[in-house]
Amino acid sequence: MNDKAELALLLDYYGAFLTERQRELARMSSDEDMSLAEIAEQAGVSRQAVRDSLAKASRQLHGFEEKLGLLERDKKLMAISQELMSAAESTGIDDIKAAAAEAAEKLSALVRQ
Repeated sequence: MNDKAELALLLDYYGAFLTERQRELARMSSDEDMSLAEIAEQAGVSRQAVRDSLAKASRQLHGFEEKLGLLERDKKLMAISQELMSAAESTGIDDIKAAAAEAAEKLSALVRQ
């Protein structure tokens, strides 16, 4: 996953923990794919100030993910969901039952974390 896509995901999860200014600059970078110069011009600050703010926001967002792990947990939930969908597409009811039982075990393990 590229840096801007990862930043966009982390913003979705933890953006509320950033300052309004950090959040806006990060959204310009990730969602609108603006360059540092474009963001600096629009925000009325130097390119270096934008770079510093984005770097700080990125460190904070990664720190939140490291501590809380919400994005990683959701990735695991999506993987379990995909396994269930694959089993549902199979023809045997036993395959579906086995996949559902396995998914239930994985979900229980995630909840206990």
